[in-house]
Amino acid sequence: MAKEDDMGLIRVNLSLEKEVWNAFDTLAPKRCKSRFINQLLKQEIQKLNREQGLDELSSAFQEAAKDRKRLATIREWETLDNEGWD
Repeated sequence: MAKEDDMGLIRVNLSLEKEVWNAFDTLAPKRCKSRFINQLLKQEIQKLNREQGLDELSSAFQEAAKDRKRLATIREWETLDNEGWD
């Protein structure tokens, strides 16, 4: 069970493969392991959120591509997009 302290930090108990811990132990600065793990997790969460957002955007574009009325409207406006606005 996670327990929160006064600074908004939560103490957790994790299980890691021994090989992973040994590699991590050699890479992470002494007395900075929690900060190091926190930063790695933040980066991975941001990456996953971006990927999920891109997947959702891709799905929206695929759905829009199936809408014939929308495609016809886009084609009507293509001539304006191709004209120079200089």
